Amino acid sequence: MQRTQKQRTHLLPFLLLSSLTILLLAACGGGTQQNNQSTNNQVLRFPNVGTTDIGKLDPASGSDSNSNLAINMLFTGLVRADQNLSAQPDQATWDISKDNKVYTFHLKKGITFSDGTPVTAQTYVYTWTRALLPEVKSPIAPVLEEAIVGAKDVNSGKTTTLEGVKALDDQTLQVTLERPTAYFLQLLTVNLFYPLNQKLIEKYGQVDWAQHVAGQGAGTGPFIVQSWQHGVKMDLVPNPNYYGAKPKLKKVEMFFVKEPETAYKAYQAKQYDFTWGITPHDQETAKNLPGFIRKPILQSNLLFFDNKTAPFNKSAVRQAFAAAIDKKILATNIFKDSVTPASTIIPPGQPGAQPDYAGISYNMTKAKQLLQSVYPDVSKMPPVTFSYPGSQFPQDAATAMQAMWQSALGVQVKLNPMELTSYNSETSKHTVQFGFTQWGVYFPDPYEWLDLSLLSTSANNNGDWSNPKFDSLVAQAEQKSGQERLDLYAQAERVAIDDVGWLPLSHQTLAGIIPANLHGVVLNGGGLYFGDWSNVYLS
Repeated sequence: MQRTQKQRTHLLPFLLLSSLTILLLAACGGGTQQNNQSTNNQVLRFPNVGTTDIGKLDPASGSDSNSNLAINMLFTGLVRADQNLSAQPDQATWDISKDNKVYTFHLKKGITFSDGTPVTAQTYVYTWTRALLPEVKSPIAPVLEEAIVGAKDVNSGKTTTLEGVKALDDQTLQVTLERPTAYFLQLLTVNLFYPLNQKLIEKYGQVDWAQHVAGQGAGTGPFIVQSWQHGVKMDLVPNPNYYGAKPKLKKVEMFFVKEPETAYKAYQAKQYDFTWGITPHDQETAKNLPGFIRKPILQSNLLFFDNKTAPFNKSAVRQAFAAAIDKKILATNIFKDSVTPASTIIPPGQPGAQPDYAGISYNMTKAKQLLQSVYPDVSKMPPVTFSYPGSQFPQDAATAMQAMWQSALGVQVKLNPMELTSYNSETSKHTVQFGFTQWGVYFPDPYEWLDLSLLSTSANNNGDWSNPKFDSLVAQAEQKSGQERLDLYAQAERVAIDDVGWLPLSHQTLAGIIPANLHGVVLNGGGLYFGDWSNVYLS
């Protein structure tokens, strides 16, 4: 899930880590002997690639994908996502009312936190309400819980009672929605909705509790934290009170590795049982190794424009910049075919996708005509600066696009690479004239791709793009279901592409090496997928 603005960071957040190789060698020991020991003892060692630590262990904090690797081992919920990212029963089964607005969940008996504290329907009432409280400052709860009756009142501080969530008894949870929400069960696969142990939060506080999970009853998942060496690794062991099938692994050692190149080299040195997040450059050699795998993920690279200010307040100018980019050259020459050129926002194979829609195709002649329809004398056009986070978008890709705009349009675009945190700050303030974003989603639904990013009222609409037709089509779609809903979303996406609310560049993939002796670990649309941990083992 990487939203460079009001972000659901996905894949590789780049943080500082010093002396990483020394730490890894000191922690792992390295060498073939260590690797064989992990196999014999069912100890899984792997890198958490792209981070120096678990930065957001509280599910309400808008966790990045690196933190989610730990969260999804420690916490579980009413439903779970299968390998195809469809919602499946986990802690509960459910009934849905005829008007599709009331969901009644029936909890399994005997579910407890890892310290033995029972999980009841009231536990869910507490967790979902807590996420909305102003003092928790969750960046995602107001969006993900918006369909629940009373969510806005809790989030605004008017009340501490979430009207739409009720415990009818210990085993029965009733959820009432403002409107029919076709993706509600998929929404519940997001770990924001996983139950939290109220005792732990009350003991350590709304913020600090997440730093005290070692040896504590934090969640209901298959593992607990045995130890947490900040900046080095997290050790996890099976939860003795887990309600599901017990893991075969005796221990999981998750090492924090900032640079994907370092993780790849360490895997080659047999310090890990698998690796992932391999860079396009390293994929050139990795693809010849046993166990190499590359899969599409739910993330797209896109450009956005400041639609309020010249020159990008004119759709023809935005269209000109889009038509001047040869996306196939970028994908092949720069990204080494590790991405797919994108003509649409929603990737192929996802609900609502339009793989045959050409969008704005590469056409130098058309690009120049479009620009000159607004600026017959291109030299009179205001100067353009393209800003981007250097850790997410490579310099050679930015330089290649700069050359394309110069060649097709006769425009010299200034490049402005930025540090990620500073870039996020600027985009949140809507001060970027022409920028880059990686947009990843929690689950495959057009709502995630379009509503949360491009509605004129969306906080994530960093270019302030506003199109009444788009807003209307999205509003209509959310009142429908099935194919009729998807058809309306398809129309809305075409409006966004043609008017260049977003300029899609490429759809992302994730590459890793999962050797044959590691079972139960795969890559899917969400990234690394472990599924049922009882099926994960080393042979």
